[in-house]
Amino acid sequence: MKTLLFSLLLTSISLFSYSQLTYTKISAGSEFSSAIRSDSILLTWGFNGNGQLGINNLSTQISPVVVDSNSKWIDISAGAWHCLAIKSDGTLWAWGLNTQGQLGDSSLTQRMLPVQIGTENNWLTVSAGQAHSLALKKDSSLWAWGYNTVGSLGDSSTTNKNTPIAVSPNKKWISISSGGAHSLAIDQNHHLFAWGDNSTHQLGDSTTIQKIIPTQIGIANDWDIVSAGFQYSTALKANGSIWSWGFNGNGQLGIGSYIDANAPTQIGIDMNWAIIEAGASFAFAIKNDSTLYGWGYNGQGQLGTSDVLQRKTPVQIGDDADFISVSPATGFYYNGVYGLHSLALHANAIAICASGANYAGQLGDGTYVNQHEFYCNTGITIGFSELVDITKNEIKVYPNPSNGEFNIEAQTEIDFIEVFDNYGRLVLRQDINSNIVKLSLENYPSGLYFIKIKSGNSYYSNNLILQ
Repeated sequence: MKTLLFSLLLTSISLFSYSQLTYTKISAGSEFSSAIRSDSILLTWGFNGNGQLGINNLSTQISPVVVDSNSKWIDISAGAWHCLAIKSDGTLWAWGLNTQGQLGDSSLTQRMLPVQIGTENNWLTVSAGQAHSLALKKDSSLWAWGYNTVGSLGDSSTTNKNTPIAVSPNKKWISISSGGAHSLAIDQNHHLFAWGDNSTHQLGDSTTIQKIIPTQIGIANDWDIVSAGFQYSTALKANGSIWSWGFNGNGQLGIGSYIDANAPTQIGIDMNWAIIEAGASFAFAIKNDSTLYGWGYNGQGQLGTSDVLQRKTPVQIGDDADFISVSPATGFYYNGVYGLHSLALHANAIAICASGANYAGQLGDGTYVNQHEFYCNTGITIGFSELVDITKNEIKVYPNPSNGEFNIEAQTEIDFIEVFDNYGRLVLRQDINSNIVKLSLENYPSGLYFIKIKSGNSYYSNNLILQ
């Protein structure tokens, strides 16, 4: 009986060739998500009622799925119900809802697969809003298309466009962002411009008058990055300060009140910010030391603070100091502002961290369960799951599950072992130089872990369950 039990607990896995995959880009849409891997593969997940996942059906996906596996992608932007992306050859593609012409393919037809926009191959970056789109070409020219009733495209009209049109063609631009129905941009001289809807002061010109062409905001020439929320705006200056303006009913401006701001207002006094990202009604920023901060609406736990309390000033998210990217959900309005989840990446980028609403599988963790903190298990095995068997030698790990001690046996010498927690963080590394190892995790919390074992030029990976 003991021998039989031992056999049942034994985990026997082949050695594999190894090429570590990581994530290089994340973008959270209103109820869905997207990411690009280091092998230039694009993945999407979540709500798909308008084809926004780009997988040729309308089925919701609660785990990441590959979009057009034969293509290589370098940029992705998820809007409310549509996606924009750029391939490695510089061509522009779009899919999803198209009622306002936001795909730019000369039609109003919804697309369930990526469709190429025009024939140019010099696109640099994209920004998808609620129902309009912006993009920069490699020559720093700005292009816009989609919804334009309030001047969101900046082409001096209020007529929707279903193909890209040049915006202020005599200017060169360095940063762009599409909001709910307004747009932000910074020109090559680091001046700030805004246009479109201004009903909640989101343009920052001290009025509520919409603008149908790019309008300079103030005279400062030290703006570096813009990020437009649903009805508010944020920006980063060259000196490391962050600023916000517009609607503030949920504290999304981060200025310590719930009062709207009609002009750029500095958030706190810190001057060590590196990244700012505005979502539907909440925002994030990352400091130079890679710590993550969030503020604004938090009704579904999308700030990752382990609760659902909204914040009116930046609060640090956890105590990690290795965040490299964050993406709050794009907003849309339907009897309230939606866009209730967030994505983030740690420095090792082997997993996507997600928090907030998950009613449509937008967290990508294989469930519909909301999370109130950044739970980093979306695509966690992506670095190890697509490996090729190269040998009949075996590594054995047992017992698994274990109360704390795992036995590891290999037919060849093991070089090192690495263990990652369920947040994708490296928690243990041991140099081995032996083919028999006793791995102790007795001092670690119970839960799911991931082990990577290097032996020669080969790698092994698997889940560890610590009881």
